[in-house]
Amino acid sequence: MILVLAGTRDARELAALLAKRGYKVLASVTTPYGASLLYPIPDLSVYEGTLDTERLLALIKKHDIRGILDATHPFATQISQLAREASARLGLPYLYWERPQVSLPRDNPLIHLANDWKEAVAKIISLSGRRVFLAIGTKALPFFLTHHLLQNHQFIVRVLPVIESLQACYQLGLYPDQIVAIRGPGSQKTNEALLAEYEAEIFVTKESGDAGGTKIKVAAACNLGIPVVVVKRPPIIANVKHDYAKTADIAEVYSWAEKIYRFST
Repeated sequence: MILVLAGTRDARELAALLAKRGYKVLASVTTPYGASLLYPIPDLSVYEGTLDTERLLALIKKHDIRGILDATHPFATQISQLAREASARLGLPYLYWERPQVSLPRDNPLIHLANDWKEAVAKIISLSGRRVFLAIGTKALPFFLTHHLLQNHQFIVRVLPVIESLQACYQLGLYPDQIVAIRGPGSQKTNEALLAEYEAEIFVTKESGDAGGTKIKVAAACNLGIPVVVVKRPPIIANVKHDYAKTADIAEVYSWAEKIYRFST
């Protein structure tokens, strides 16, 4: 069986294509919402829950996993590192699905690239606005909302309309009028409407590729004359003792899966 580390649209599509080709596939996601998007896919097994080293190794053993296809979000570095370490430890084939990056205009004064969250804060401080619209998911929210240099800023956050995201927002002290719970990425017009409605003066988002709507979100902010801070993807840290393969080509995924199938039969 092939384990697909999912949680993204890319992963759902890859898992569905592999299952349609007759491969036994187990897709792993952390939330009930993510699982609900996978259950309708024919001939696909689904695991729901967070994974640490012990759980991942147990999952591999229980389902006789023969290879790991990592199609997680580009910012989900922790699970990717765990998967690489587990595959190296067990001698399993590992393939990283590298979501194509978005090419953003370099000469647009409204676009500010940041290498990490810390640099994103510095970019925000350098801009004149105080009303910041964050479209960065929930995991990085505490870094901004509790940062001592941003205490005079007002925040609006865009998150998925699921209980886990809303709970995270409330625990951070956000009020309902600061929370935009909507499934993305949406069209450029939708993004423009949200930014205008909430009177955003600065927009912060992640470089998540076209699948994550980066180009659409940036275009929406720029069209409204709103400065946008785009946080670059974190580097993929490889296991120091074992290299790993990566691809953005579905044909290479098929070839990789076929090699696993031939080897295990």
